[in-house]
Amino acid sequence: MRHGIRGVTTLIVLILFVSLPEFSRAQETKTVMTLEECIQLALQSNFNLRNSFYMKKAADFDVLKSYRGILPQVSVSVGRGEIETGPSEYLSNEPVGIDPETGNVIYEQRTRKIEKQTRSSSSAGLTVSQTVFDGGIWWNQIRKARTDREASEYQYENDRNQVIFQVQQAYFDLIKQKKLLDVYEVAIERSRAQLERSQKMYELGATAQVDVYRAKVNLGNDRINYLNQKNIFEEAKKKLNLLMGRDPLTPIDVQPEFRIPGELPELEELFKTAWQHHPLLKKDLLSLQSSALSVKMAKGLNFPRISIYLNYDRFHESAIKVFSDYDQNYQIRYGINLSLNLFNGFSDYADIQKAELNRKMVREQIEEYKRSLKSEIHKTYQNYLSTLEMIKINEENLQAAKEEYRLAQERYNIGAGTQLEVREAQVNLTRAEETLVSTEYNAQLLLAQLDNQLGLSFTKVKEKLQK
Repeated sequence: MRHGIRGVTTLIVLILFVSLPEFSRAQETKTVMTLEECIQLALQSNFNLRNSFYMKKAADFDVLKSYRGILPQVSVSVGRGEIETGPSEYLSNEPVGIDPETGNVIYEQRTRKIEKQTRSSSSAGLTVSQTVFDGGIWWNQIRKARTDREASEYQYENDRNQVIFQVQQAYFDLIKQKKLLDVYEVAIERSRAQLERSQKMYELGATAQVDVYRAKVNLGNDRINYLNQKNIFEEAKKKLNLLMGRDPLTPIDVQPEFRIPGELPELEELFKTAWQHHPLLKKDLLSLQSSALSVKMAKGLNFPRISIYLNYDRFHESAIKVFSDYDQNYQIRYGINLSLNLFNGFSDYADIQKAELNRKMVREQIEEYKRSLKSEIHKTYQNYLSTLEMIKINEENLQAAKEEYRLAQERYNIGAGTQLEVREAQVNLTRAEETLVSTEYNAQLLLAQLDNQLGLSFTKVKEKLQK
């Protein structure tokens, strides 16, 4: 008996041990999430934003690399080799005596032979060179790398804003699809109630059987609409989860209510905000500065290049001698070099002209982007104001559709109306509900789009609205 109780206890412990991780993960995964929570999770885990962050960090190493022009170049070398000379022979004049009459040395031509020779060669060396002047290229390289790094930070900020905007789109779309699902669910209840009503009236002989069949068809169509909308709702969940870097099948729900502010600043104020805050515009201005530095670097090739150098070499047949007796077997060379390119086939001239043209192109791109951005802001602004008016009209239409449906039901119940009139009123009511939901979603989406065009993050917009 005691062994049986112990076995049951062990089994319970094992079940709890296996279930505990799943229970913990279930506690960690929050189902109902606010927009702020979705955005914060996406900023931490979104795939594209993480890659953008890595690219921004890579720009730091480009700055470090840019210092190579001002820092000395140092290299060391160690070598060991064999030199082999093959057998050879050559003619030479050898002295054999003195001419007694002239007193000159008498030479005789003889053939000399040299056997094969082999000798070892060991060496070690140190080379140091330092650029003193290169026409300002090294200095402009550093400035350009720093400018490009700052531009990469604005690119990251823009990518961050894009992720926020995408999360807002997906979040509001999920709200829209959820509300539409509720609309179709209510439509099913209306059709089911109408079917029951038609069935009772048919049993009482107050209506024809065809009305029952029509009511069944209407109920079936509404159920099909509901199932289609349910699939759309599930896809909206997946999209939001993917933007947050989560498994697409993770359970998620959103808060259905959101506030739509009715007033916006004047257009001129919005334009000024965009010129001050949009990260891509700031990035383009830095690109213009970077292109100007490229022009200076290209012109720096026209100046002479001055550098100093030091070479220290050691050599001996024995490797031990190379690394000992430092007062022997060495050679030191040092000096200063000055070089000036006089002509290289117009290559430098072409590089300068291309750099100048690139600077002009960047300037034109900035102006074109500002014009395009201004047009987009104006369009979104006007659409948003129009959508607010549409919301009011759709609210009135919804009330009218409800009243129409109520009157159609009453007329049908007393035998003065037809099933077709009830169905038409019901379709109008469902369409009015759909239109209102879509219009509310469009208004919220347009506001998020306007924030993105102004270059404002969700946090800045929220603070601005609270003021």
